[in-house]
Amino acid sequence: MKFPRIFHADLDNIHHAAFWLAFFGIAADVLGLVRDRLLAGTFGASRELDIYYAAFRVPDFIYTFMLLFTASTAIIPVFLKKYGEKKEAAEELLGSAILFFSFAVLVLSAFAFFLMPMLARLSLPGFSKEDIASTVLLSRILLLSPVFLGLSNILSSVTQSFRRFFVYGLAPVFYNVGVILGIGVFYRFGGLGGLAWGVAFGAFLHMAVQAPSVRGLKIFPAFGKFWSEDLKRVAALSLPRTLGLGITQITTLILTGIASFFSQGSIAVFNLALNLEYIPVTVVGLSYSVAAFPNLVAFSIKKAKNEFSEHFSAALRHIIFWTVPSAVLILVLRAQIVRVILGSGAFTWSDTRLTAAALSILSLAIIFQSLFMLFVRTFYAEGESWKPLIINIVSSLLTVGAAFWFAQHLSQTKGAGLAYFVGWVLRISDIADIRIMALPLGIFVGSVFNLVFLFFSFRMVFGWSPMKGVWRTAAESLFVGAVGGLITYWGLNIFSRVFDLHTFIGVFLQGLLAGLLGIGAILAALWILGSRELFEIKKGARGLFSEKEKGREDMVPAPEPEKLL
Repeated sequence: MKFPRIFHADLDNIHHAAFWLAFFGIAADVLGLVRDRLLAGTFGASRELDIYYAAFRVPDFIYTFMLLFTASTAIIPVFLKKYGEKKEAAEELLGSAILFFSFAVLVLSAFAFFLMPMLARLSLPGFSKEDIASTVLLSRILLLSPVFLGLSNILSSVTQSFRRFFVYGLAPVFYNVGVILGIGVFYRFGGLGGLAWGVAFGAFLHMAVQAPSVRGLKIFPAFGKFWSEDLKRVAALSLPRTLGLGITQITTLILTGIASFFSQGSIAVFNLALNLEYIPVTVVGLSYSVAAFPNLVAFSIKKAKNEFSEHFSAALRHIIFWTVPSAVLILVLRAQIVRVILGSGAFTWSDTRLTAAALSILSLAIIFQSLFMLFVRTFYAEGESWKPLIINIVSSLLTVGAAFWFAQHLSQTKGAGLAYFVGWVLRISDIADIRIMALPLGIFVGSVFNLVFLFFSFRMVFGWSPMKGVWRTAAESLFVGAVGGLITYWGLNIFSRVFDLHTFIGVFLQGLLAGLLGIGAILAALWILGSRELFEIKKGARGLFSEKEKGREDMVPAPEPEKLL
Protein backbone atom coordinates (compact mmCIF):
# COMPACT_ATOMS: atom_id res chain seq x y z
CA MET A 1 0.00 0.00 0.00
CA LYS A 2 1.38 3.39 -0.97
CA PHE A 3 1.74 5.78 1.92
CA PRO A 4 -0.25 8.71 0.40
CA ARG A 5 -3.22 6.34 -0.11
CA ILE A 6 -3.60 4.93 3.38
CA PHE A 7 -6.65 6.92 4.48
CA HIS A 8 -9.70 4.68 4.36
CA ALA A 9 -12.31 3.24 6.66
CA ASP A 10 -14.68 0.28 6.52
CA LEU A 11 -16.88 -1.53 8.97
CA ASP A 12 -14.34 -4.13 10.01
CA ASN A 13 -11.32 -1.83 10.16
CA ILE A 14 -12.54 1.58 11.28
CA HIS A 15 -9.45 1.96 13.47
CA HIS A 16 -7.17 1.82 10.40
CA ALA A 17 -8.26 5.25 9.22
CA ALA A 18 -8.30 6.49 12.81
CA PHE A 19 -4.70 5.34 13.34
CA TRP A 20 -3.43 7.39 10.42
CA LEU A 21 -5.50 10.44 11.22
CA ALA A 22 -4.14 10.16 14.76
CA PHE A 23 -0.56 9.80 13.45
CA PHE A 24 -0.63 13.18 11.75
CA GLY A 25 -2.47 14.65 14.74
CA ILE A 26 0.23 13.38 17.10
CA ALA A 27 2.99 14.84 14.92
CA ALA A 28 1.36 18.28 15.12
CA ASP A 29 0.61 17.83 18.83
CA VAL A 30 4.27 17.07 19.62
CA LEU A 31 5.29 20.36 18.05
CA GLY A 32 2.38 21.98 19.84
CA LEU A 33 3.83 20.77 23.13
CA VAL A 34 7.22 22.21 22.17
CA ARG A 35 5.45 25.48 21.38
CA ASP A 36 3.70 25.55 24.75
CA ARG A 37 6.91 24.69 26.61
CA LEU A 38 8.68 27.58 24.94
CA LEU A 39 5.82 29.94 25.76
CA ALA A 40 5.66 28.77 29.38
CA GLY A 41 9.43 28.89 29.81
CA THR A 42 9.73 32.34 28.25
CA PHE A 43 6.79 34.09 29.92
CA GLY A 44 5.48 31.88 32.73
CA ALA A 45 1.83 32.35 33.65
CA SER A 46 2.08 36.12 33.17
CA ARG A 47 -0.01 38.97 31.79
CA GLU A 48 2.04 38.87 28.60
CA LEU A 49 0.94 35.30 27.95
CA ASP A 50 -2.64 36.26 28.90
CA ILE A 51 -2.50 38.94 26.21
CA TYR A 52 -1.12 36.48 23.67
CA TYR A 53 -3.96 33.99 24.15
CA ALA A 54 -6.63 36.68 24.43
CA ALA A 55 -5.50 38.17 21.09
CA PHE A 56 -6.68 35.01 19.27
CA ARG A 57 -10.34 35.39 20.16
CA VAL A 58 -11.51 37.74 17.37
CA PRO A 59 -9.33 36.21 14.59
CA ASP A 60 -10.49 32.76 15.73
CA PHE A 61 -14.11 33.82 15.38
CA ILE A 62 -13.52 35.17 11.86
CA TYR A 63 -11.76 31.97 10.85
CA THR A 64 -14.62 29.87 12.22
CA PHE A 65 -17.24 31.96 10.41
CA MET A 66 -15.39 31.65 7.11
CA LEU A 67 -15.49 27.84 7.36
CA LEU A 68 -18.85 28.29 5.67
CA PHE A 69 -16.93 28.56 2.40
CA THR A 70 -13.61 26.86 3.17
CA ALA A 71 -14.44 23.68 5.11
CA SER A 72 -12.73 20.86 3.23
CA THR A 73 -15.21 18.34 4.61
CA ALA A 74 -17.95 20.22 2.70
CA ILE A 75 -15.96 21.13 -0.43
CA ILE A 76 -14.60 17.60 -1.06
CA PRO A 77 -17.90 15.82 -1.89
CA VAL A 78 -19.05 18.69 -4.15
CA PHE A 79 -15.63 18.96 -5.81
CA LEU A 80 -15.40 15.21 -6.49
CA LYS A 81 -18.91 15.16 -7.94
CA LYS A 82 -18.08 18.02 -10.29
CA TYR A 83 -14.69 16.55 -11.19
CA GLY A 84 -16.38 13.27 -12.09
CA GLU A 85 -18.66 15.16 -14.45
CA LYS A 86 -16.18 17.63 -15.89
CA LYS A 87 -12.78 18.82 -14.72
CA GLU A 88 -13.54 22.42 -15.72
CA ALA A 89 -16.62 22.45 -13.46
CA ALA A 90 -14.50 21.41 -10.47
CA GLU A 91 -11.94 24.12 -11.26
CA GLU A 92 -14.78 26.64 -11.49
CA LEU A 93 -15.95 25.64 -8.01
CA LEU A 94 -12.44 26.20 -6.63
CA GLY A 95 -12.20 29.56 -8.34
CA SER A 96 -15.54 30.69 -6.92
CA ALA A 97 -14.58 29.50 -3.44
CA ILE A 98 -11.26 31.38 -3.53
CA LEU A 99 -12.79 34.58 -4.93
CA PHE A 100 -15.76 34.74 -2.58
CA PHE A 101 -13.74 33.74 0.47
CA SER A 102 -11.00 36.27 -0.28
CA PHE A 103 -13.52 39.07 -0.66
CA ALA A 104 -15.51 38.13 2.46
CA VAL A 105 -12.52 37.55 4.74
CA LEU A 106 -10.85 40.81 3.68
CA VAL A 107 -14.05 42.77 4.37
CA LEU A 108 -14.52 41.11 7.78
CA SER A 109 -10.86 41.58 8.65
CA ALA A 110 -10.98 45.26 7.67
CA PHE A 111 -13.98 45.85 9.94
CA ALA A 112 -12.30 43.91 12.74
CA PHE A 113 -9.05 45.86 12.28
CA PHE A 114 -10.75 49.21 12.90
CA LEU A 115 -13.17 47.93 15.56
CA MET A 116 -10.53 45.95 17.45
CA PRO A 117 -10.07 48.49 20.30
CA MET A 118 -13.79 48.43 21.03
CA LEU A 119 -14.02 44.65 20.67
CA ALA A 120 -11.09 44.16 23.03
CA ARG A 121 -12.59 46.44 25.68
CA LEU A 122 -15.93 44.62 25.49
CA SER A 123 -14.49 41.11 25.57
CA LEU A 124 -11.74 41.75 28.15
CA PRO A 125 -13.32 44.03 30.76
CA GLY A 126 -10.75 43.09 33.40
CA PHE A 127 -7.74 44.25 31.35
CA SER A 128 -6.03 47.60 31.88
CA LYS A 129 -5.69 50.16 29.07
CA GLU A 130 -2.12 49.07 28.46
CA ASP A 131 -3.16 45.42 28.28
CA ILE A 132 -5.96 46.30 25.85
CA ALA A 133 -3.53 48.20 23.62
CA SER A 134 -1.15 45.22 23.49
CA THR A 135 -4.02 42.83 22.77
CA VAL A 136 -5.23 45.04 19.92
CA LEU A 137 -1.76 45.08 18.36
CA LEU A 138 -1.44 41.29 18.41
CA SER A 139 -5.03 40.72 17.25
CA ARG A 140 -4.56 42.97 14.24
CA ILE A 141 -1.48 41.02 13.15
CA LEU A 142 -3.28 37.72 13.73
CA LEU A 143 -6.00 38.79 11.29
CA LEU A 144 -3.65 37.51 8.58
CA SER A 145 -4.02 33.96 9.86
CA PRO A 146 -7.68 33.40 8.87
CA VAL A 147 -6.79 34.51 5.33
CA PHE A 148 -3.94 32.01 4.90
CA LEU A 149 -5.63 29.14 6.74
CA GLY A 150 -8.88 29.64 4.82
CA LEU A 151 -7.06 29.46 1.49
CA SER A 152 -5.14 26.46 2.79
CA ASN A 153 -8.40 24.67 3.61
CA ILE A 154 -9.58 25.21 0.03
CA LEU A 155 -6.31 23.84 -1.36
CA SER A 156 -6.43 20.90 1.03
CA SER A 157 -9.79 19.95 -0.43
CA VAL A 158 -7.92 19.22 -3.67
CA THR A 159 -4.97 17.45 -2.06
CA GLN A 160 -7.29 15.23 -0.03
CA SER A 161 -9.55 14.54 -3.00
CA PHE A 162 -6.53 13.14 -4.84
CA ARG A 163 -5.16 11.41 -1.74
CA ARG A 164 -2.12 13.63 -1.28
CA PHE A 165 -2.38 13.08 2.46
CA PHE A 166 1.34 13.23 3.09
CA VAL A 167 1.32 16.86 1.93
CA TYR A 168 -1.82 17.56 3.93
CA GLY A 169 -0.21 16.00 7.00
CA LEU A 170 2.84 18.24 6.66
CA ALA A 171 0.72 21.42 6.74
CA PRO A 172 0.04 21.55 10.52
CA VAL A 173 3.68 20.59 11.15
CA PHE A 174 4.85 23.60 9.14
CA TYR A 175 2.28 25.75 10.91
CA ASN A 176 3.71 24.93 14.32
CA VAL A 177 7.23 25.47 13.00
CA GLY A 178 6.20 29.04 12.13
CA VAL A 179 4.74 29.57 15.61
CA ILE A 180 7.92 28.21 17.22
CA LEU A 181 10.02 30.56 15.07
CA GLY A 182 7.87 33.40 16.34
CA ILE A 183 8.69 32.49 19.93
CA GLY A 184 12.35 31.73 19.45
CA VAL A 185 13.33 34.30 16.80
CA PHE A 186 10.71 36.93 15.95
CA TYR A 187 10.03 37.75 19.61
CA ARG A 188 13.64 38.82 20.08
CA PHE A 189 13.24 41.53 17.45
CA GLY A 190 9.55 42.46 17.65
CA GLY A 191 8.54 41.78 21.24
CA LEU A 192 5.00 40.46 21.71
CA GLY A 193 4.19 41.47 18.16
CA GLY A 194 6.85 39.01 17.00
CA LEU A 195 4.80 36.17 18.51
CA ALA A 196 1.82 37.14 16.38
CA TRP A 197 3.98 37.43 13.25
CA GLY A 198 5.18 33.88 13.94
CA VAL A 199 1.59 32.62 13.97
CA ALA A 200 0.83 34.47 10.73
CA PHE A 201 3.98 33.03 9.16
CA GLY A 202 2.98 29.55 10.28
CA ALA A 203 -0.45 30.00 8.67
CA PHE A 204 1.27 31.07 5.45
CA LEU A 205 3.44 27.93 5.53
CA HIS A 206 0.30 25.84 6.13
CA MET A 207 -1.02 27.19 2.83
CA ALA A 208 2.24 27.30 0.88
CA VAL A 209 3.23 23.67 1.46
CA GLN A 210 0.07 22.50 -0.33
CA ALA A 211 0.21 24.84 -3.34
CA PRO A 212 2.89 22.90 -5.30
CA SER A 213 0.94 19.67 -4.88
CA VAL A 214 -2.22 21.26 -6.31
CA ARG A 215 -0.23 22.61 -9.22
CA GLY A 216 1.36 19.21 -9.79
CA LEU A 217 -2.12 17.72 -10.09
CA LYS A 218 -2.75 20.14 -12.96
CA ILE A 219 -5.75 21.61 -11.13
CA PHE A 220 -6.03 25.34 -11.84
CA PRO A 221 -8.86 27.37 -10.27
CA ALA A 222 -11.06 29.16 -12.82
CA PHE A 223 -11.95 32.65 -11.61
CA GLY A 224 -14.91 33.24 -13.93
CA LYS A 225 -17.69 33.23 -11.30
CA PHE A 226 -17.83 35.10 -8.01
CA TRP A 227 -20.79 33.02 -6.75
CA SER A 228 -22.25 29.73 -7.91
CA GLU A 229 -24.86 27.14 -6.99
CA ASP A 230 -22.06 24.75 -6.10
CA LEU A 231 -20.60 27.21 -3.61
CA LYS A 232 -24.09 27.67 -2.19
CA ARG A 233 -24.21 23.91 -1.70
CA VAL A 234 -20.85 24.00 0.12
CA ALA A 235 -22.16 26.72 2.45
CA ALA A 236 -25.32 24.69 3.15
CA LEU A 237 -23.26 21.62 4.02
CA SER A 238 -20.94 23.67 6.26
CA LEU A 239 -23.63 25.70 8.04
CA PRO A 240 -24.49 23.38 10.97
CA ARG A 241 -20.86 22.68 11.83
CA THR A 242 -19.86 26.33 11.40
CA LEU A 243 -22.65 27.46 13.73
CA GLY A 244 -21.62 24.83 16.26
CA LEU A 245 -17.99 25.95 16.18
CA GLY A 246 -19.16 29.56 16.35
CA ILE A 247 -21.02 28.81 19.58
CA THR A 248 -17.85 27.23 20.96
CA GLN A 249 -15.82 30.32 20.01
CA ILE A 250 -18.34 32.64 21.67
CA THR A 251 -18.22 30.49 24.80
CA THR A 252 -14.41 30.65 24.84
CA LEU A 253 -14.59 34.42 24.31
CA ILE A 254 -16.87 34.83 27.34
CA LEU A 255 -14.75 32.52 29.50
CA THR A 256 -11.66 34.54 28.56
CA GLY A 257 -13.51 37.71 29.52
CA ILE A 258 -14.34 36.21 32.92
CA ALA A 259 -10.71 35.22 33.44
CA SER A 260 -9.56 38.77 32.64
CA PHE A 261 -10.79 39.74 36.15
CA PHE A 262 -8.69 37.07 37.83
CA SER A 263 -5.04 37.32 38.82
CA GLN A 264 -2.45 37.81 36.09
CA GLY A 265 -1.59 34.60 34.29
CA SER A 266 -5.04 33.03 34.74
CA ILE A 267 -5.86 33.07 31.01
CA ALA A 268 -2.48 31.48 30.31
CA VAL A 269 -3.03 28.72 32.89
CA PHE A 270 -6.45 27.95 31.45
CA ASN A 271 -5.24 27.77 27.84
CA LEU A 272 -2.15 25.72 28.64
CA ALA A 273 -4.23 23.17 30.56
CA LEU A 274 -6.85 23.14 27.80
CA ASN A 275 -4.17 22.45 25.17
CA LEU A 276 -2.93 19.44 27.15
CA GLU A 277 -6.43 18.07 27.69
CA TYR A 278 -7.43 18.46 24.07
CA ILE A 279 -4.66 16.16 22.77
CA PRO A 280 -6.41 12.87 23.67
CA VAL A 281 -9.73 14.36 22.56
CA THR A 282 -8.41 15.01 19.05
CA VAL A 283 -6.21 11.91 18.81
CA VAL A 284 -9.01 9.54 19.90
CA GLY A 285 -12.41 11.24 19.73
CA LEU A 286 -11.89 13.24 16.54
CA SER A 287 -10.01 10.47 14.73
CA TYR A 288 -12.60 7.77 15.31
CA SER A 289 -15.59 10.04 14.70
CA VAL A 290 -14.14 11.35 11.42
CA ALA A 291 -13.21 7.81 10.35
CA ALA A 292 -16.75 6.57 11.09
CA PHE A 293 -18.62 9.43 9.40
CA PRO A 294 -18.45 8.45 5.67
CA ASN A 295 -19.89 4.98 6.23
CA LEU A 296 -22.50 6.26 8.66
CA VAL A 297 -23.69 8.55 5.86
CA ALA A 298 -23.70 5.67 3.37
CA PHE A 299 -25.67 3.37 5.69
CA SER A 300 -28.13 6.15 6.48
CA ILE A 301 -28.78 6.75 2.77
CA LYS A 302 -29.30 3.01 2.18
CA LYS A 303 -31.58 2.76 5.25
CA ALA A 304 -29.29 -0.03 6.48
CA LYS A 305 -30.15 0.31 10.17
CA ASN A 306 -28.30 -2.79 11.37
CA GLU A 307 -25.06 -1.79 9.65
CA PHE A 308 -25.48 1.79 10.86
CA SER A 309 -25.93 0.59 14.44
CA GLU A 310 -22.95 -1.77 14.26
CA HIS A 311 -20.67 0.88 12.76
CA PHE A 312 -21.69 3.46 15.33
CA SER A 313 -21.22 0.98 18.17
CA ALA A 314 -17.76 0.03 16.88
CA ALA A 315 -16.63 3.67 16.99
CA LEU A 316 -18.31 4.25 20.37
CA ARG A 317 -16.70 1.18 21.90
CA HIS A 318 -13.22 2.16 20.76
CA ILE A 319 -13.57 5.75 21.95
CA ILE A 320 -14.62 4.54 25.41
CA PHE A 321 -11.87 1.90 25.32
CA TRP A 322 -9.17 4.55 24.76
CA THR A 323 -10.48 7.60 26.61
CA VAL A 324 -11.44 6.14 30.00
CA PRO A 325 -7.96 4.78 30.84
CA SER A 326 -6.36 7.87 29.25
CA ALA A 327 -8.42 10.19 31.45
CA VAL A 328 -7.49 8.23 34.57
CA LEU A 329 -3.77 8.22 33.73
CA ILE A 330 -3.78 11.97 32.99
CA LEU A 331 -5.61 12.59 36.28
CA VAL A 332 -3.02 10.63 38.27
CA LEU A 333 0.02 11.91 36.36
CA ARG A 334 -1.17 15.53 35.97
CA ALA A 335 1.62 17.07 38.05
CA GLN A 336 4.35 15.12 36.27
CA ILE A 337 2.85 15.95 32.85
CA VAL A 338 2.75 19.67 33.56
CA ARG A 339 6.19 19.77 35.17
CA VAL A 340 7.84 17.89 32.31
CA ILE A 341 6.09 19.69 29.44
CA LEU A 342 5.75 23.22 30.83
CA GLY A 343 7.91 23.45 33.93
CA SER A 344 10.89 25.43 32.69
CA GLY A 345 12.30 28.95 32.79
CA ALA A 346 9.78 31.53 34.00
CA PHE A 347 7.05 28.95 34.69
CA THR A 348 6.96 28.90 38.50
CA TRP A 349 5.93 26.20 40.95
CA SER A 350 2.65 28.03 41.59
CA ASP A 351 2.01 28.17 37.83
CA THR A 352 2.66 24.43 37.64
CA ARG A 353 0.29 23.63 40.50
CA LEU A 354 -2.53 25.77 39.11
CA THR A 355 -2.14 24.29 35.61
CA ALA A 356 -2.04 20.75 37.01
CA ALA A 357 -5.17 21.45 39.07
CA ALA A 358 -6.99 22.77 36.00
CA LEU A 359 -5.82 19.74 34.00
CA SER A 360 -7.15 17.37 36.67
CA ILE A 361 -10.65 18.84 36.22
CA LEU A 362 -10.42 18.89 32.44
CA SER A 363 -9.19 15.28 32.36
CA LEU A 364 -12.65 14.25 33.56
CA ALA A 365 -14.15 15.95 30.51
CA ILE A 366 -12.01 13.99 28.01
CA ILE A 367 -14.51 11.13 27.80
CA PHE A 368 -17.55 13.39 27.36
CA GLN A 369 -15.91 15.65 24.76
CA SER A 370 -14.61 12.68 22.73
CA LEU A 371 -18.03 11.02 22.68
CA PHE A 372 -19.64 14.35 21.79
CA MET A 373 -17.67 14.40 18.53
CA LEU A 374 -19.02 10.99 17.53
CA PHE A 375 -22.61 11.74 18.56
CA VAL A 376 -22.70 15.00 16.62
CA ARG A 377 -21.39 13.39 13.42
CA THR A 378 -23.85 10.54 13.84
CA PHE A 379 -26.70 13.05 13.94
CA TYR A 380 -25.24 14.76 10.86
CA ALA A 381 -25.08 11.42 9.03
CA GLU A 382 -28.82 10.98 9.63
CA GLY A 383 -29.54 14.51 8.39
CA GLU A 384 -30.33 15.77 11.91
CA SER A 385 -28.05 18.79 12.04
CA TRP A 386 -30.15 21.19 14.09
CA LYS A 387 -30.79 19.10 17.20
CA PRO A 388 -27.09 18.89 18.18
CA LEU A 389 -26.75 22.62 17.43
CA ILE A 390 -29.60 23.52 19.81
CA ILE A 391 -28.15 21.16 22.42
CA ASN A 392 -24.74 22.78 21.97
CA ILE A 393 -26.25 26.24 22.55
CA VAL A 394 -27.99 25.09 25.76
CA SER A 395 -24.84 23.35 26.97
CA SER A 396 -22.73 26.44 26.24
CA LEU A 397 -25.13 28.53 28.31
CA LEU A 398 -24.74 26.02 31.13
CA THR A 399 -20.94 26.19 30.76
CA VAL A 400 -20.90 29.97 31.02
CA GLY A 401 -23.46 30.00 33.85
CA ALA A 402 -21.53 27.39 35.81
CA ALA A 403 -18.26 29.29 35.29
CA PHE A 404 -19.86 32.50 36.61
CA TRP A 405 -21.27 30.65 39.62
CA PHE A 406 -18.00 28.93 40.48
CA ALA A 407 -16.04 32.18 39.99
CA GLN A 408 -18.23 33.92 42.55
CA HIS A 409 -17.99 31.10 45.07
CA LEU A 410 -14.27 30.51 44.65
CA SER A 411 -13.36 34.08 45.54
CA GLN A 412 -11.83 34.78 48.93
CA THR A 413 -14.69 37.06 49.94
CA LYS A 414 -17.62 34.85 48.88
CA GLY A 415 -18.32 31.18 49.52
CA ALA A 416 -15.13 30.51 51.46
CA GLY A 417 -16.45 26.99 52.17
CA LEU A 418 -16.43 25.97 48.51
CA ALA A 419 -13.13 27.76 47.91
CA TYR A 420 -11.61 25.80 50.81
CA PHE A 421 -13.03 22.49 49.57
CA VAL A 422 -11.82 22.93 45.98
CA GLY A 423 -8.44 24.14 47.18
CA TRP A 424 -8.12 21.15 49.50
CA VAL A 425 -9.14 18.57 46.88
CA LEU A 426 -6.81 20.05 44.24
CA ARG A 427 -4.04 20.78 46.77
CA ILE A 428 -3.88 24.50 45.97
CA SER A 429 -5.50 25.88 49.13
CA ASP A 430 -2.40 27.97 49.93
CA ILE A 431 -2.60 29.89 46.61
CA ALA A 432 -4.34 33.24 47.04
CA ASP A 433 -6.50 33.30 43.90
CA ILE A 434 -7.91 30.00 42.65
CA ARG A 435 -10.88 31.46 40.75
CA ILE A 436 -9.40 30.22 37.46
CA MET A 437 -10.65 26.74 38.48
CA ALA A 438 -14.13 28.08 37.69
CA LEU A 439 -13.42 27.80 33.95
CA PRO A 440 -12.48 24.09 33.78
CA LEU A 441 -15.30 23.35 36.22
CA GLY A 442 -17.72 25.17 33.91
CA ILE A 443 -16.42 23.24 30.89
CA PHE A 444 -16.82 19.95 32.75
CA VAL A 445 -20.42 20.74 33.72
CA GLY A 446 -21.26 21.82 30.17
CA SER A 447 -19.61 18.71 28.66
CA VAL A 448 -21.57 16.36 30.92
CA PHE A 449 -24.92 17.97 30.18
CA ASN A 450 -24.11 18.17 26.47
CA LEU A 451 -23.60 14.41 26.26
CA VAL A 452 -26.63 13.67 28.45
CA PHE A 453 -28.86 15.78 26.18
CA LEU A 454 -27.40 14.10 23.07
CA PHE A 455 -27.88 10.68 24.65
CA PHE A 456 -31.62 11.15 25.17
CA SER A 457 -32.04 12.89 21.80
CA PHE A 458 -30.31 9.91 20.21
CA ARG A 459 -33.01 7.56 21.47
CA MET A 460 -35.71 9.87 20.11
CA VAL A 461 -34.12 10.12 16.64
CA PHE A 462 -32.86 6.57 16.11
CA GLY A 463 -35.23 4.58 18.32
CA TRP A 464 -32.54 2.61 20.13
CA SER A 465 -30.11 3.20 22.95
CA PRO A 466 -26.62 4.32 21.88
CA MET A 467 -25.24 2.04 24.60
CA LYS A 468 -26.64 -1.08 22.93
CA GLY A 469 -23.81 -3.58 22.83
CA VAL A 470 -21.43 -1.15 24.56
CA TRP A 471 -22.12 -1.74 28.27
CA ARG A 472 -19.47 -4.44 28.59
CA THR A 473 -16.82 -2.21 27.04
CA ALA A 474 -17.79 0.64 29.37
CA ALA A 475 -17.62 -1.61 32.45
CA GLU A 476 -14.27 -3.11 31.37
CA SER A 477 -12.80 0.32 30.65
CA LEU A 478 -13.87 1.68 34.04
CA PHE A 479 -12.42 -1.36 35.79
CA VAL A 480 -9.08 -1.39 33.96
CA GLY A 481 -8.88 2.40 34.28
CA ALA A 482 -9.23 2.07 38.06
CA VAL A 483 -6.63 -0.71 38.15
CA GLY A 484 -4.23 1.31 35.99
CA GLY A 485 -4.79 4.43 38.08
CA LEU A 486 -4.07 2.65 41.35
CA ILE A 487 -0.93 0.98 39.98
CA THR A 488 0.28 4.29 38.55
CA TYR A 489 -0.32 6.08 41.87
CA TRP A 490 1.55 3.31 43.66
CA GLY A 491 4.39 3.65 41.15
CA LEU A 492 4.62 7.41 41.75
CA ASN A 493 5.06 6.81 45.47
CA ILE A 494 7.70 4.13 44.89
CA PHE A 495 9.74 6.09 42.35
CA SER A 496 9.54 9.29 44.42
CA ARG A 497 11.98 7.57 46.78
CA VAL A 498 14.28 6.57 43.93
CA PHE A 499 14.63 9.75 41.86
CA ASP A 500 15.44 13.35 42.75
CA LEU A 501 12.16 15.16 42.09
CA HIS A 502 13.89 18.53 42.09
CA THR A 503 15.34 17.77 38.67
CA PHE A 504 13.74 17.46 35.24
CA ILE A 505 15.11 13.98 34.63
CA GLY A 506 13.91 12.81 38.03
CA VAL A 507 10.33 13.98 37.47
CA PHE A 508 10.38 12.64 33.91
CA LEU A 509 11.55 9.17 34.95
CA GLN A 510 9.11 9.06 37.87
CA GLY A 511 6.16 9.87 35.61
CA LEU A 512 7.36 7.69 32.73
CA LEU A 513 8.00 4.55 34.76
CA ALA A 514 4.84 4.96 36.85
CA GLY A 515 2.85 5.50 33.65
CA LEU A 516 4.38 2.41 32.03
CA LEU A 517 3.46 0.37 35.10
CA GLY A 518 -0.09 1.66 34.83
CA ILE A 519 -0.30 0.92 31.10
CA GLY A 520 1.11 -2.56 31.68
CA ALA A 521 -1.52 -3.20 34.35
CA ILE A 522 -4.26 -1.96 32.00
CA LEU A 523 -3.09 -4.23 29.15
CA ALA A 524 -2.82 -7.22 31.47
CA ALA A 525 -6.31 -6.62 32.84
CA LEU A 526 -7.72 -6.25 29.33
CA TRP A 527 -6.03 -9.48 28.24
CA ILE A 528 -7.40 -11.39 31.24
CA LEU A 529 -10.89 -10.01 30.60
CA GLY A 530 -10.66 -10.97 26.94
CA SER A 531 -11.33 -7.43 25.75
CA ARG A 532 -12.96 -7.42 22.33
CA GLU A 533 -11.47 -4.05 21.46
CA LEU A 534 -7.93 -5.11 22.35
CA PHE A 535 -8.06 -8.03 19.92
CA GLU A 536 -9.72 -5.91 17.22
CA ILE A 537 -6.89 -3.41 17.46
CA LYS A 538 -4.29 -6.18 17.38
CA LYS A 539 -5.90 -7.65 14.28
CA GLY A 540 -6.22 -4.24 12.65
CA ALA A 541 -2.58 -3.37 13.34
CA ARG A 542 -1.43 -6.53 11.56
CA GLY A 543 -3.33 -5.68 8.40
CA LEU A 544 -2.59 -1.96 8.39
CA PHE A 545 -0.02 -2.10 5.56
CA SER A 546 -1.12 -5.29 3.83
CA GLU A 547 -4.71 -4.36 2.99
CA LYS A 548 -5.72 -4.00 -0.64
CA GLU A 549 -6.15 -0.59 -2.21
CA LYS A 550 -9.46 1.12 -1.58
CA GLY A 551 -11.48 3.17 -4.01
CA ARG A 552 -11.88 6.93 -3.84
CA GLU A 553 -15.34 6.54 -2.31
CA ASP A 554 -13.73 4.98 0.78
CA MET A 555 -11.57 8.04 1.44
CA VAL A 556 -11.92 9.66 4.85
CA PRO A 557 -11.65 13.47 4.61
CA ALA A 558 -9.33 14.78 7.32
CA PRO A 559 -10.84 17.73 9.20
CA GLU A 560 -9.50 21.23 8.84
CA PRO A 561 -8.24 23.09 11.96
CA GLU A 562 -11.06 24.35 14.17
CA LYS A 563 -9.11 27.33 15.52
CA LEU A 564 -5.90 29.22 14.90
CA LEU A 565 -3.92 27.87 17.87
